Amino acid sequence: MELSFSATVSSLVPWIVLEIENMIENLDITTCLAIIGVLFVGALYLIHVIALCYGIFHLHKVNEPDATLPGVSIIKPIMGTDENLEINLTSFFTAEYHQFELIFCFHSPEDVAVPVVKALIERYPDVDSTICFQEHEIGFNPKINNMNPGYLVAKYPLIMISDSTIFMRPDGILDLAKRIMSHEKLGLITQIPYCMDRVGKANCFEQVFFGTSHSKIYLAGNFLGFNCPTGMSSIFKKAALEECGGMAAFKDYMAEDYFLGKNLAARGYKSGISNQPALQNSAATTFTSFANRVGRWAKLRIAMMPQVILVEPLQDCFPAGIIMAFSVYYLFDFNIPMTIFLNFLFWIFLDYMIMRVMQNGPLTMSLIQFIGFWFLREFSSPVIFIKALMEPSVRWRNNIFNVKWGGKIRDRISC
Repeated sequence: MELSFSATVSSLVPWIVLEIENMIENLDITTCLAIIGVLFVGALYLIHVIALCYGIFHLHKVNEPDATLPGVSIIKPIMGTDENLEINLTSFFTAEYHQFELIFCFHSPEDVAVPVVKALIERYPDVDSTICFQEHEIGFNPKINNMNPGYLVAKYPLIMISDSTIFMRPDGILDLAKRIMSHEKLGLITQIPYCMDRVGKANCFEQVFFGTSHSKIYLAGNFLGFNCPTGMSSIFKKAALEECGGMAAFKDYMAEDYFLGKNLAARGYKSGISNQPALQNSAATTFTSFANRVGRWAKLRIAMMPQVILVEPLQDCFPAGIIMAFSVYYLFDFNIPMTIFLNFLFWIFLDYMIMRVMQNGPLTMSLIQFIGFWFLREFSSPVIFIKALMEPSVRWRNNIFNVKWGGKIRDRISC
């Protein structure tokens, strides 16, 4: 058996060498495009493998308490409420960390979530808690306007920003603090966005999106050293942010998290991901709200990095499979349908395994459900991207933003 396998491999080597020599001799534009196609899709395969391996190695580590870690000021920007708000906020009041404060930031005292927060503060009187209201706008970005009063009163050297839809595991703050203090030049640590297990088709669809294509980019990007933070759940050193001009320095940028990471990197700081994903736990997810949210992110990526217009539509499973199929057919006369099928099997299998890593165990949905939502994600992505190209203005809550190339807000219209 071993001799037969060795003989087969030995017989293939001359054929491969001959094919490569023929390609070099007949190099033309079409051949170059085919080679670029193979390299491009091969890089996407490599991203899958890197994401899976890095996720297995990095995520879900157990943290032992460490009283030497500095205190953490947790800024919670809140606007409105839903059925899960109290559960999400309670997870912070009951966090297992030796020194932290909770700073709840509202645009107005009339916000319907204010009574919810006040009731929790009364329920947990031993937790250091503060409510801040926005006195005036300092720029176009409403989230920065909301959080800046809380940032100015924060008293600890570590600042955590956590959206109101995030549910925090008991040792989540400890994980973030330990990770950012593990190296002197770490300035920003992000939790990879994921989702709590929730019922409902839209919630499952959202979980598949964040557990596959989204987490894949975060895992591989952080391993390769790219700047890909997220503002929904992150921690940074206040001294490092002060070097960048404080939170107010990002008042006119929509994607303040991206530009925060970019500014920190320019000053020699590194960013990374924590060992635990961010558990989103919104009670109001619908297919429409999800599409609008992902579309808004696509518009911001297009404005910040226009080159994604050329690359992003091609990085999903079926466009990549078509590129690979026609490329290897032209180069090696390999069967097109077979290449597309093998590409599909590789892609969905690696996506499934990456989501299991994010979940830290078996999925709560069945395999058939996963496949169905996976197909829906694949086929909806180009539609959302095309819509983002056709409608570049960004609608967020009660405002419409026009964003310049580079990510700075040109103007804002209330609606």
